[in-house]
Amino acid sequence: MKNFMPKRITSNLFLTRLIEAFFGKGSYIVFTLIFSIVTTRLYGAEIFGKYSYAFTLVSLLMVVAKFGMDTGFVYSIPRNKNKHISMGFLVNLLMSIVLICTGLLFTNDYFVKIMLPLIWCLSIEQLFFGIYRSKGEIKKYFFVNGFLAMLLRIFLVLVFYFLTGKNPFSIAIAVYISFIFSITVYFFQNKSNFKRIVLDKDFLKYSFPLLFSGILGTLIGKTDILMIGNMLTNRDVGIYQIILQLSNSVAILLVVFNTVFAPQISTLYHEQRHEDMKQLYIKTTRLLAIVSFLITLTLILGNAFFLNVFGTEFIEGDNALIFRSIGQFINISVGGVWIMLSMTGAPHFQMYSNFGALTINIVLNLLLIPKYGISGAAFASMITIIVTNAIGYILVSRKFKIKVFKFF
Repeated sequence: MKNFMPKRITSNLFLTRLIEAFFGKGSYIVFTLIFSIVTTRLYGAEIFGKYSYAFTLVSLLMVVAKFGMDTGFVYSIPRNKNKHISMGFLVNLLMSIVLICTGLLFTNDYFVKIMLPLIWCLSIEQLFFGIYRSKGEIKKYFFVNGFLAMLLRIFLVLVFYFLTGKNPFSIAIAVYISFIFSITVYFFQNKSNFKRIVLDKDFLKYSFPLLFSGILGTLIGKTDILMIGNMLTNRDVGIYQIILQLSNSVAILLVVFNTVFAPQISTLYHEQRHEDMKQLYIKTTRLLAIVSFLITLTLILGNAFFLNVFGTEFIEGDNALIFRSIGQFINISVGGVWIMLSMTGAPHFQMYSNFGALTINIVLNLLLIPKYGISGAAFASMITIIVTNAIGYILVSRKFKIKVFKFF
């Protein structure tokens, strides 16, 4: 009885947090899609593409600014409490200032310059996310991020459109206001966590491989948009961004799962409950594979319908949506392989794998985009995702001596 109760309690708590994360992240995905529908319908694919290209650049630089410390918090807080939080936010602020100033010097795109301060907004929000994840307070984070802030963003885009017309800067202003709102709420909810700054090289040393893993992982996901933006048109960027959002809606399962899975694995690992940790990965990964197959099949069969919601010009991305959806299915089917490695003290494996995957993605994009356009970019992304996750699955299977599926 003594051994049974903790496992049962842990299991129930994991399920509760998983449900909270699902509805929270689901809300964010839904409202993001609504935001995209409203923006594309009002502003068209060209202006939406201009915004998407700038936001993609900012998202990439944001990964550098957060320095892997969001995941670092998930690993550290269960053991060290709030020791590293103040230092993490200070490092983030300094990194953001350097990146924003550097970006202003090297870019000639005025719209990109306007968007650059979002580097700090995006990165600090991710640091707060790490705190909420580690403390099991996911519902608090997603209520702001996935509901209130997105609702405010959609409302402001509508208001600014009727006030200023098709002005891309109206979209930027709406996004800024929504981020400032969410960050303000997060700060007041967490102000008691900020204590005296304690410099700890070990925390930064742990986060450093996560920084490169994050950069490489984000590049893998964003390379398509960046290369399309430089090789094709803003209109193509806008269409492909919608394809990304639709295909990534399949990946909500893995995103939600990893949100809860990471702190749970970290706790089980530190408590030396390795068998429970392995069983948690095996059972949840099997469930993810089944559910993701059904969702992916629905998305592929109804691809023209889903794309038409955003406008008839988006239907030409039907083949690209199929390729991206298949890639995301493979991504979900192997579960949280990189979380398993990162939360058990081996974050460097993902860094090495992502570097190889990024190389493959860039080479394939250079070869396929000029000839096949956005379909070529989607195919390159599919191959990259399959390679990366196959490597991760093999590493986890060998390190923990487990087999999720019957034959492999």
